Amino acid sequence: MSDGRATPAGWYPDPSDAAAQRWWNGVQWTEHVAPAAPVAPVAAPVVPPVVAPQVTAPAYVAPVTPASEPAYTPAYAPAYVPAPYGGAATTARVPEGTPVDTIWIWLIVALPVLAVLPLFFWDFESYLEQTMSPSTSAMFSALGPYTDPWYLAATFGGWAVYGLSVWFAALDRAALAKLGYERRFHWAWAFLSSLVYVIGRSVVVRRQSGRGYLPMAAAIALTVVLTIGVIVWFVVMMVSVFETSMEMYPTY
Repeated sequence: MSDGRATPAGWYPDPSDAAAQRWWNGVQWTEHVAPAAPVAPVAAPVVPPVVAPQVTAPAYVAPVTPASEPAYTPAYAPAYVPAPYGGAATTARVPEGTPVDTIWIWLIVALPVLAVLPLFFWDFESYLEQTMSPSTSAMFSALGPYTDPWYLAATFGGWAVYGLSVWFAALDRAALAKLGYERRFHWAWAFLSSLVYVIGRSVVVRRQSGRGYLPMAAAIALTVVLTIGVIVWFVVMMVSVFETSMEMYPTY
């Protein structure tokens, strides 16, 4: 810097030592020397590493039923579950000790006696003698057995017993429902015969309680006895008719 130019005074790099700086007084170099000011390195830009976002599966949350929407519960549970093809269906059973009899089933068992009983009180022999007598009135001959009270009792009593059997079967089915029997034999089978209803009802009750065959056994036994009694009555009546005919119209 000795070319005479007007260089302002200040610290400048020492021409003789690159690691130092020397004071320039504006005219010439002086003896004042100082270490060169460190040059700050240019920092390279820091690039943050690229991190791939971590994908996490959403946590499973069980569906919650709203408080305003009650859970579905079937209003009716079937009495039995249908079995697959070739299997046997399971029938719901009633609690141990549940009654199997009602007053209505025993009335149905006993009603046939009322229908048959008047026949055994009908004096058919006297009626036959009166019919064959020459003095018999025309009205009596026209009406025939309808003039005998026991015959009328047997005829109309049979229809009354038939109607009562159907009615009692419906009451018996309702009583079984109150006792907790899910399956019940339909009362309409009594239109066919009271014995049919008693047998079917006993089988259905037996499957649900493990017992209940007594009304069926009693009805079958009573039917057999009444059938034998009616057959015997009919045979006796026919013998009486034959004997009376032989007495009133002797063979010449």
